[in-house]
Amino acid sequence: MSRQDAVESWIAEAARPVAAGPAEGPLGDLEPLRDAARGARVVGLGAATRGARELFVLQDRVLRFLVEELGFRTLALEEDWTSGLRFDAYVRTGEGDPRALLADAWLPWRTEEVFDALLWIRRFNERHPDDPVRVFGLNFTTVRAPAYDLVIEHVRRTAPDSAGEIERLYAPLRPAGDIDEHVGRLRREPAKQPFTDRAEQAYALVKALSGDDLAVHAARAVVDFHRFHALPPEEIIPFSERRMAANLLWWHERTGSKTVYWGGIAHAAAGRQVTSATATRTNTGGHLREALGDGYLAVGLTFDHGAVHGGVPVPPPPAAFGDAVLGRTGPPHYLLDLRGRHPAEVAAWLAAPAPIRVIGPGYRPEDDADHRMPGSSPGALLDVVIHSQEVTPARMLR
Repeated sequence: MSRQDAVESWIAEAARPVAAGPAEGPLGDLEPLRDAARGARVVGLGAATRGARELFVLQDRVLRFLVEELGFRTLALEEDWTSGLRFDAYVRTGEGDPRALLADAWLPWRTEEVFDALLWIRRFNERHPDDPVRVFGLNFTTVRAPAYDLVIEHVRRTAPDSAGEIERLYAPLRPAGDIDEHVGRLRREPAKQPFTDRAEQAYALVKALSGDDLAVHAARAVVDFHRFHALPPEEIIPFSERRMAANLLWWHERTGSKTVYWGGIAHAAAGRQVTSATATRTNTGGHLREALGDGYLAVGLTFDHGAVHGGVPVPPPPAAFGDAVLGRTGPPHYLLDLRGRHPAEVAAWLAAPAPIRVIGPGYRPEDDADHRMPGSSPGALLDVVIHSQEVTPARMLR
């Protein structure tokens, strides 16, 4: 029997069917995830595309299962930290309009599926006001005015004599209008170091004060924002991966909350040696694995074919891809645990270096083979796979 035949036979036997229909309803089909996630402090749900309805629904259903059955209490998003504060206020208190909040979020989150997830978290918190689910933003590429305001108010309250200094430092940095225009102006600025210096001086000032670690974190987000937009291209992704992991770990240590991390598979997979066009790097999930060990569970949401991003067709992945075999057998949607001991042919497939398909917002079918995460093996990147044979486009936010 060939390796491919042996792997297909193993998948056909080991795959556990799951539903990718409406997120509402029973979650019993996800019971096979209980053992894998039981000891996890962070579960990363890395989607091969953020343009498919079924993968969003599966992320939502897994979130609900982990919240209701295993006590997870934070949803971490690859989203601006200050937007995360607004999402968190909504799910905790009902403050704000969730559609308006999503309409102002990063484009991949502007879907009806994510809207449904926020509504469910809000309803859960209404039933459990003393044990709420929180929402946290990991990113810092578009840090908005509330971060600056949070720091300024903290300094005014705790060290009034330093209020003028913090306001002076932040005056040329604080965004006054559209955040995308603000980012564009910074990126076009030929001399970025003076802006970064101001952000770092403000961070040092706040860090020296006793008290609010949230204000210190906000000041650090402002620093990360300015450092990020001043980096040369080859350093941008490694810096972003490292800082997203650090942000999530800060939240986990601060709250003690078990966390579900929604991200792209290229970020959430547990990759310590992920090769890109310019460098070999550790991604966000790899940093989390280094920090948490088996306390980080990497779940990959993969798919074989279908349509994404409003109807763009996607063929099955090339035969050389590590995830290509997942579409050759098994139920329409299934869960596959990659951990533990396996037959020799299966172990060889899991360990063999092979790319994994990744489809970003700029996907073109004619370039399908280029949409990949190279430089590692399926077994090194993922602990569990939730696979869909066919996907349909996510529903854009109305």
